[in-house]
Amino acid sequence: MTLPQGARAQTAGEKPGAATGPQDRPSPAEAQPGDEIVVTARRYGEARIAAETEFGEDEIASHGADSIQDLLARLTPFIGNSGSDDEPVLLINGRPADGDRSILSYPAEALNRLAVLKPDAAAQYGYPPGRRVVNLVLKQHFASLNLDAGMTAATAGGQYGGDLSAGRVTIDGPTRWNVQARISRDSALRKSARSLPAAAGIFDGTGYVTAPGGGEIDPALSQLAGRPVGLAAIPPGAASQAPTLADFAGTADRTHPVDPDAYETLLPSKRSILLSAGVTRPIGAFSASLSFNATSIGSNGLRGLPMASIEIPAGSPWSPFGNAVLLVRPFAGERALRNDNSSQTLGTSLTLTGRIADWQVTLSGSYGRNWTDSLIERGIDARSVQQLVAAGDPAFNPYGPWSTRFLLAGRNRAKGDNLSARLNVIKTAIDLPAGPLTANFSINASRNSLESRNGDLSGNLVVTDRASGRIDGQLSLNVPLSRRGKDSAGPLGDLALNLVAGGQSLSGGSLQKRFGAGLTWTPHPVLQLRGTLEDVEAAPSPEQLDGPVVTTINRIYDYARQEAVDAIWILGGNPNLGRGRRQSRALTAMVRPLADQTLTLNFGYSEQVAKGGVAPFPELTPAIEAAFPERVTRDAAGHLVSVDARAINLARDTSAELTSGIALLLPRRGKAMPAAGASADPMRWSISLNYRRRLKSELLTRAGIPPIDQLGPDSGQSRDFVSLQATAGKRGIGATLNGNWSGSARLRNAGPGGAYRFAPSSILNLSLFVEPEHILPGAAKTPWLKNVKLSLDIRNLFDGYRRATLEDGSIPAGYTRYQIDPLGRTVRLSIRKRF
Repeated sequence: MTLPQGARAQTAGEKPGAATGPQDRPSPAEAQPGDEIVVTARRYGEARIAAETEFGEDEIASHGADSIQDLLARLTPFIGNSGSDDEPVLLINGRPADGDRSILSYPAEALNRLAVLKPDAAAQYGYPPGRRVVNLVLKQHFASLNLDAGMTAATAGGQYGGDLSAGRVTIDGPTRWNVQARISRDSALRKSARSLPAAAGIFDGTGYVTAPGGGEIDPALSQLAGRPVGLAAIPPGAASQAPTLADFAGTADRTHPVDPDAYETLLPSKRSILLSAGVTRPIGAFSASLSFNATSIGSNGLRGLPMASIEIPAGSPWSPFGNAVLLVRPFAGERALRNDNSSQTLGTSLTLTGRIADWQVTLSGSYGRNWTDSLIERGIDARSVQQLVAAGDPAFNPYGPWSTRFLLAGRNRAKGDNLSARLNVIKTAIDLPAGPLTANFSINASRNSLESRNGDLSGNLVVTDRASGRIDGQLSLNVPLSRRGKDSAGPLGDLALNLVAGGQSLSGGSLQKRFGAGLTWTPHPVLQLRGTLEDVEAAPSPEQLDGPVVTTINRIYDYARQEAVDAIWILGGNPNLGRGRRQSRALTAMVRPLADQTLTLNFGYSEQVAKGGVAPFPELTPAIEAAFPERVTRDAAGHLVSVDARAINLARDTSAELTSGIALLLPRRGKAMPAAGASADPMRWSISLNYRRRLKSELLTRAGIPPIDQLGPDSGQSRDFVSLQATAGKRGIGATLNGNWSGSARLRNAGPGGAYRFAPSSILNLSLFVEPEHILPGAAKTPWLKNVKLSLDIRNLFDGYRRATLEDGSIPAGYTRYQIDPLGRTVRLSIRKRF
């Protein structure tokens, strides 16, 4: 008997929609004469590994996601990440997506279902243990053209943005193609849009002269003006010829003051253009996917109006005065200092998946090229200007336009290439009594090159040309040890062991080995236990070593001087990073009291010890600055100038934490048919609440010095975190509320006012969507309302921020509302039309 693809006969008592893997199939030996013959076929697009949680079309529609990428973000609490920040591994119709990222731009309506596979799936697909795997099952036939437009605004004003996108998707069985284009732009948020302390100093849009020590500029000028003159604006014609006393008499006591906050941005303007395209089609026994993407991203920030004070000596060809005067002027009118960043990328990937004899084979390759350009202007080179003026150079007009060579600026340009390939093969090695023993082997090879040109403030140019290669291999075995019988739980239930061994080598260096093991035990359908061990000799990634250096402005709090500052923030690759070793252990338990995914309880404990490993640069506290003084630059007055925030090596990093969570999905599935008159598409509810408590976080930066307790009184970090997501919706209308809460913290302070006390803080976001054709009678017959969706997204619903006070109850300088979070609450309204 042959069933069509996607059909499946169910055994008595089987839950509709339950995932079935190879281990669930009855062996021929189990069939007895006279028994009912049950034919089972794998559903269309099903993965080899059984699903832990599955979302169907109606559940997907109830979230109101515009794209698969948006849907994955909304389902993050139900996908989980096993304590990792890595994105989930994606399968498309049960096959690894690998480099095919174009699938993320598909509309969510293209999905037939989304399945979150069991925790041991990652190793069985050739990825590091612990990463979650999501199977995206597409509809067999689907076509749409989507047009989207959105506008975003901060409710406190000052920043606005908008975006436009268009996409075309066609799916015809195993063949599919798509193209997507998106453009977006956000305006800058200027400091003048917020109530913040003004910058210190005198700011003038034109410039003026005054006496070096104050008082009268020149008796002759006072006599000509008929009154004592202590200040005079630069005359209008001074840019083209030397001014006279009469010219200055006409501008006596005049200034052109400007608001310095209008020339400084709290957030830069941003713009982006993205284009992606992909096609997938069968080629013989294989499926081939080819994708292409291009991006262009830029930002422009302002760092304030640069002012210079230059002494013009008596006798200068540009001075009509009998004694020296002080010229105070901006660099070039109201031109502000700039901080500009731009990046462009081009990438393509090819993936082949199929079977060769008994081997499931995936071969993929990708190539990417990127360009970056970073410019930061820090001020006027007043020393060089003063030298020209003091020398009496008649060719240099101190009142006229100045060349950009008198700007102190640094510029970094880089271009890089990345070429990578991946081979993954899977085979059932032997059939054991509890199920098949499967072996998975994967090998990855990549080569990265970077050419950078970095110019410093002195005009020196440093050219760097680096290339590195990496080879990485991994073998994993999934060994089923026990399996529940058809009619009983058996003495052990389901028990499976996963073993992983691998290694990597960088540019011909020594081999860094890694070993891991995971044991998954399901003694009863309501309980699943999992334990993992991992020992990794870790090396920095190509991006951490050779990534382009990017210089930006980051607004941070300087605890040493108790003030908020806009510091130069240096990011990018650090070629001096070394290798390390990481050992980790984790225990997790998942309880499903109702024996399905309606109610899920999760509990976990994890600990990690890294020696000599690579870590991101921590928050700049007095303890971190004392540990890494070479990374922090201050001026002669002690003001914070820049922070080298590139990745660092730590002598030891120890951490441990507890996690717990509850997830509820209603209505319960597959228990009863809807009653007569009840809606076939009921309102669907989902609630996810997760709690994390950090038990230990200790950094040892260098041997021989005391470790830094990241949770102690010198850190200002919270121990406790809570995340919440609640969704109510059905096809046509829905709402999602999500947010995060962090506990209180304390930071020791030797200055006045005592220690910093950080209150618990919470940020809530609200998203609403409505599709008129599904909720308004007759709307489906109105062409312009058909397939239209309106969405409203409010970020930071209650305009929250993390409040800080000193022990005496006062608010420390730099911790006012908009110094901590300049943007505040934002509202986004978007419309989407699907043709």
